[in-house]
Amino acid sequence: MKNEKIKNILFTLAFPVGMYLIMELITMTLVHRHVLNSMLDVKTLIRNSGISAMIAFALSFNLTSGRFDLSLGAQRLAGTIIGGVIAIKLNLSGIWLLLFAIFFGLVFGFLTGIMFITLRVPPMVLGIGMGLIWEVFPYLVSEGKGLNLFGKTGMGILSDTAFIIGIVTVVGLIVTVLLNKTRFGYELKAIQGSQLIAQNSGINIFRNTVLCYTFAGALVCIAGVMDVSYTTQMAASLGLTSNGVVAANMFAMTLGNYIGRRSNSSVGIIVAALTIRIFSYGLTQLELSEANTSVFNMLLFVGFLVFLANEHLFSNRRAIKARVAEAVEYKKEAGIA
Repeated sequence: MKNEKIKNILFTLAFPVGMYLIMELITMTLVHRHVLNSMLDVKTLIRNSGISAMIAFALSFNLTSGRFDLSLGAQRLAGTIIGGVIAIKLNLSGIWLLLFAIFFGLVFGFLTGIMFITLRVPPMVLGIGMGLIWEVFPYLVSEGKGLNLFGKTGMGILSDTAFIIGIVTVVGLIVTVLLNKTRFGYELKAIQGSQLIAQNSGINIFRNTVLCYTFAGALVCIAGVMDVSYTTQMAASLGLTSNGVVAANMFAMTLGNYIGRRSNSSVGIIVAALTIRIFSYGLTQLELSEANTSVFNMLLFVGFLVFLANEHLFSNRRAIKARVAEAVEYKKEAGIA
């Protein structure tokens, strides 16, 4: 048991450590530069990893049950901008901005979930429609200006590295408890196995679905606050352009669920987000453009999906050979020709 735990820990740590060593070797060989060259790089890596982890958490609530909510980007935009505008007008601190953003994220996520179970349309179709609707609200509230935190007092804590680490840790613990220690988590796992069987066994799949949408809305708004605290600006966009940042973190969610097999999904997603950000940082040190960096990230993602689709291929072949060998040995011992 103890050896198994050690193996699981080493397996989990192998991803970020291995990625760092690989990218360090590549960058030092090609451009004679480290992946992380200053403390500022480390802080930026932590912040970006935290943002990716929050979005990956949000995706995991619905995507693992076969629902891809395309309105998450718009919810992130709406909750962050509306919460920020209210906090600024009331002369409140960054903590209140975060709380307002979480509140509006819960509201937008809840309403999206209610619309899903009421209209019963495919989740991607619903996500497009709701996303277009949610994008209008921050545009109206901010009068098209978006959110600007530059020069605003009391917002510095949001970009503090220790605060970001604390937020990611607390959210990770909450998600772990939700998924592993609550009725909601047990029902979600049953629904992920078979929605029909779960419903026939008495599980209220509609209530669980609404809760998944609600929690996802809050998580993407936390990511939005972490993002705007550093950039100081968030534009009010239309036309569903807000969903790109969410879709870009599907890799972190998928890799996180794979790593989580040996620990838990929360730890797996955080480690996966860190691993992918290290990879992106290494590409940046190679002076690749943002577009080229995205291409390499997606190629790695596709490669990982191919691996997942065929991961049992070799183990199945070994199992078949072992059974054939056992059958041959049995025939020899039994004297069967």
